[in-house]
Amino acid sequence: MAYSEPLMATFLENFYQGRIPAQALHAESYRVVSCGHCGFIYQDRILDADGMRTLYQDWIDNARSLRKKRTAGASLLRQYAGQVQTLIRLLPGDPGQMRVLEYGMGWGYWSRMAQAHGLDVSGYDLASERRVYDRALGVKVLPELPPPGSCFVCVYANQVFEHLADPAARLRELYARLAPQGLVYLRVPDGRGVAARLARQGWSPALDAIHPLEHINCFTRKTLIELAAGAGLRPVSPPLRLNWGSLRSGLKREIADRYLTTHVIFRREN
Repeated sequence: MAYSEPLMATFLENFYQGRIPAQALHAESYRVVSCGHCGFIYQDRILDADGMRTLYQDWIDNARSLRKKRTAGASLLRQYAGQVQTLIRLLPGDPGQMRVLEYGMGWGYWSRMAQAHGLDVSGYDLASERRVYDRALGVKVLPELPPPGSCFVCVYANQVFEHLADPAARLRELYARLAPQGLVYLRVPDGRGVAARLARQGWSPALDAIHPLEHINCFTRKTLIELAAGAGLRPVSPPLRLNWGSLRSGLKREIADRYLTTHVIFRREN
């Protein structure tokens, strides 16, 4: 689909609030393809490095992005607390000795939750505006990744790998900075059913897992696990988090986390 076609142009105009110049994508098109070997779905016509910087610095409304975080409420903070507590249960030793990296930290809310649990947290993000914001709020911000070595016992990346032009290479870079038996916690949009919907009705704005320009990789649990296996990582099951007050919903969540979702914790194999 050409970016100039009415359905696409209307979506981009509304979503990016007119921030994309009229001629910026005039000769470009949006195309989604599927790997014939593993079924991985991705966009194969993507912005170059300069275009990606323009997208995330200029076309995206960073003020609106920050406002969404600030107004998300207690439910988001409970989610972050649960994720941090799960990682602490899977890692040996005292939390104060656990050096953790949030890769693609955004506005730093997860990093600050991890700090509140006593973890030694560092954050990394490409966007300069977000690095300045996070540093002002006390997050230890890395200007670049450290050299390879046993730097971190855990790397957390939430809603990051769907945006990367070469996710396999980036995961290998993170693996090289992971301690033996260290963890990588990846959370990406769930691409279950996207292929069937595309075949049935084509693209629609409701298909967030293949959002034009941004979500260039559409993972299912299977393809996410295959990506991680190529970097020497294997999935591990999270510890049980059941309580009697919400046993039914808790069981549904546990089944989803173990067999269905694209929220997966991996362990380095050596």
